[in-house]
Amino acid sequence: MPTSAAALHASLEKHNATFESLLRLIPAKFYLVQDDGDDQVRSSKYHKNKRNKQAPKQAIKEASKKARREKLDPANNKSILDIQNERASASARAKKGKAKQAQKHPADDASDEEDGAADVTLDLDLDGHDDVNEDDEFDEDEAAEIVPMPESQSIDALRAKLHARMSTLRNRGRRPPGEYPQDVGSRDELLEERRQQRAAMRERRRKETREKIRREEEQRGKKGKDKDKGRDKAQTTKTQLLVPDRPPSSRPAHDPKSPFTNIAFSTLATPADAPSSSKKAHQRLTTSANPTQALAQLAARKERLAALPADKRRQIEERERWQKAEARMEGVKVRDDEARLKKAVKKDEKEKGKSKKSWDERKEQIGAAMAARQKKRTDNIAQRNERRSDKRKGTKPKASSKARPGFEGKAFGKGKGKKKGK
Repeated sequence: MPTSAAALHASLEKHNATFESLLRLIPAKFYLVQDDGDDQVRSSKYHKNKRNKQAPKQAIKEASKKARREKLDPANNKSILDIQNERASASARAKKGKAKQAQKHPADDASDEEDGAADVTLDLDLDGHDDVNEDDEFDEDEAAEIVPMPESQSIDALRAKLHARMSTLRNRGRRPPGEYPQDVGSRDELLEERRQQRAAMRERRRKETREKIRREEEQRGKKGKDKDKGRDKAQTTKTQLLVPDRPPSSRPAHDPKSPFTNIAFSTLATPADAPSSSKKAHQRLTTSANPTQALAQLAARKERLAALPADKRRQIEERERWQKAEARMEGVKVRDDEARLKKAVKKDEKEKGKSKKSWDERKEQIGAAMAARQKKRTDNIAQRNERRSDKRKGTKPKASSKARPGFEGKAFGKGKGKKKGK
């Protein structure tokens, strides 16, 4: 049998009463959102200094006392159901007032009435928790003049406006066509013009680089000329300090009757058969830096001179003496002293023998060390093989007697008494 409408109505009312009793237990401040943004900012812990600056201490104390009193006032501690009932009554009063106003002004448009009702309901939904001055706010909103929205434009006008805006954004940063040297009509002409501009820029940079290099070279040349001039001046200054030599023709002839002897070293002349030194003569006189080879060269020269006649040998010896003297004056080392060369050879031989001896000793030491390492390696391999074979046979190795460290095996650890049997 289906449930009757009266039973369903009673059940719904019972459930509604149960839910309302539960809702009354929840404080309104935890259930409804408060729009006291300024109070929240002041009470925030991040705006302590701001709160102290905005109000004096006495006002803050009075406000806190008032808030405490209002908090404890039972009239302010409303439940959610009370607040909802108040909002419902306020909305009903607003509708009645709107109906009366419509009867007083029948010439108003119906659309204006609908917009006003919608605005009133929105205001009530958003700000319904302000239960003190709701009626006053509603009257002020009704008194305010309602501004109608502008008429919407057609789609074609909006599309044209959009295209115009897109074209302006696309052409931003470009030059207008009249500013070009010639009106560019196609993409190829534009690319050709840019190519010409890049070529002109490269040519200009190339010219600037060449000009810079030319200026640097000129400055470098000027500096080099200044250095040469300074060097020439220094040389002339040095030479002016010295007494210039007179040419031989300008010197006065020596008077044979004069008691003094006038000697000029620059006027000394070599014998007719002793020509001036040259590179070839120096090369012929020079010997090897190795003393042994130098001795061999001197012995070969002596043999060659001994084979010549006596007169020619004397002439060659005289010429070589002058050539050696000139070479020594020019700084060429002439190694023709056989005694010193023999001493140098002897010294070299001693050093070679000493080096050979030390090398032989080193070789012996290295050989002995290698033999010792090899012997140790072979002994270790033999011991390892022996342990392996004993392990395979199952025989245990003999335990070596452990010696006390520091006492066993030393000379002072052994007894010095008489041996047994004597």
